[in-house]
Amino acid sequence: MKKWFENFRYYHKVHVLIILVILAAGVYYFLTTKDNVKSDYDIAVVSSRGISGEQLKRLQTLLQDAGQDQNGDNRVDAEIHVYRFAIGEDGEDRSEIARLDADLIGKMSGLFFVEDPVKFEESTNGTGKAADAVPVSGIPMLSGCGTDDLYLLVRTGADEKYAELFSALTK
Repeated sequence: MKKWFENFRYYHKVHVLIILVILAAGVYYFLTTKDNVKSDYDIAVVSSRGISGEQLKRLQTLLQDAGQDQNGDNRVDAEIHVYRFAIGEDGEDRSEIARLDADLIGKMSGLFFVEDPVKFEESTNGTGKAADAVPVSGIPMLSGCGTDDLYLLVRTGADEKYAELFSALTK
């Protein structure tokens, strides 16, 4: 038996190692994707003061109530990305700017809550039209979410689902 094992190990150790790596990669892939929820909506909040956890949860709930299931999983999920800095101000946090740039380049978020829609449009090369921005204080559905001093705007060229969510919120 000992000779058989040594012979097997000598001739097949590379094959066994390759099989173990493939199995480990498969198990890792399965474990990381089985509970991975794909959100129906990605929304960004760009504000110098940010938003508290309680306000974020309330905003997320209200957005989910106004939205529709887009991916067929029989539930509405809205993921909110918070970027805490003021556009065009001194002392901007470079990591927050990099996160927002990644969002903009990847076209991740379709709706934006921003402090100054004109500065946002200028600094993001027209990602959202400032003329179409709606003050959140004028949207009764979103009162009490800590976003009353912000403006809501849709990304230029966003999926139709964001336009529908925008109109459902602002009606």
